[in-house]
Amino acid sequence: MKRTSFLLSFILIFLTSSCWWLNPKYSEGYFPSDVTNFESLNTSYNDYNMDIRILFHEMDILFSSDRNSKGATHYDLVGNKVVFSWDQEEGIFTESAINGGSQAKSLAESTISIFNERGPYTFGEPEKGSFLLFSRDDQGYFTIHAKAFQIPYNVSTTQEIFEGEESFRILSERGNELYPSFYGENFEKVNNLGSRNKAEKLILSSDQDGKYDIYEIEIPDGVEIMDFLRNGELKSGIKLPFNSSGNDHAPFVSKSRMVFASDRPGGYGGYDLYYSDFKSGKWSEPQNFGPDINTEFDEFRPIIDPAPYFKNSVMIFSSNRPDGLGGFDLYYVGIPKY
Repeated sequence: MKRTSFLLSFILIFLTSSCWWLNPKYSEGYFPSDVTNFESLNTSYNDYNMDIRILFHEMDILFSSDRNSKGATHYDLVGNKVVFSWDQEEGIFTESAINGGSQAKSLAESTISIFNERGPYTFGEPEKGSFLLFSRDDQGYFTIHAKAFQIPYNVSTTQEIFEGEESFRILSERGNELYPSFYGENFEKVNNLGSRNKAEKLILSSDQDGKYDIYEIEIPDGVEIMDFLRNGELKSGIKLPFNSSGNDHAPFVSKSRMVFASDRPGGYGGYDLYYSDFKSGKWSEPQNFGPDINTEFDEFRPIIDPAPYFKNSVMIFSSNRPDGLGGFDLYYVGIPKY
């Protein structure tokens, strides 16, 4: 018995100390700290305005692009599945896109119209299913639309998967309304349902007063998000105190951090990316992401994800900087945990 126990202990120690899959050299992955072109997604046309749903090391990404019109500035939603990979033995980070059979691809294609679609955002509600919000300029202004969808896809045609569309004016009958996003004390945008727990506030940008500002709208207790949007009444929204004399635009909230684009004074040129944290019941003074991320050109529509299996978090955004494939390209960069 003692000899058997000794042998088993020796084997366990040997495996633990010598096998890379049990003791990898680079156990924690990290996203590159240098801004990196999303080469597997980009084209020579304009690609921007994305949304993500996290699936382990995979992301279903929805974004807006004029690639279908060959650069004729007609924007449709496009979807891909992206895989971020970390080699624990070699310490090598890679990314790749899977174009065929992507859930995001089918969902995006179901929204295509003769109008422009921008600013996608997915979320889920308990017992209600999952929804894609986006904006379309079919009413003279960009108006927010919603499309229900199922996860997992268990039927064969898009007509069965995607259940019609609805549209909502949120703040005013005039002006563009874009980039809806939700937050709350326990609300998280995660996994294939799009979100977890009850959202408390709706964030969006609107130019109803002549320039883009970021607005916050309270969702009443006990009211589901879609019921709140469907009730036909214009909502009372407040401009966030940190709005500037410039355009504050394209907000996205993850956990208690908001990222957005702004051409406010003091930036590096064009639109820059900023972040603000929700602390003690209010949003902090926005901080510029700095010259390692921002340029003299436009950086736009940032989204962030905590990436729990990585040492840092990830931000994906679009930019028309000259080192891309053409027009606006998508980029990603590692940022400190938040």
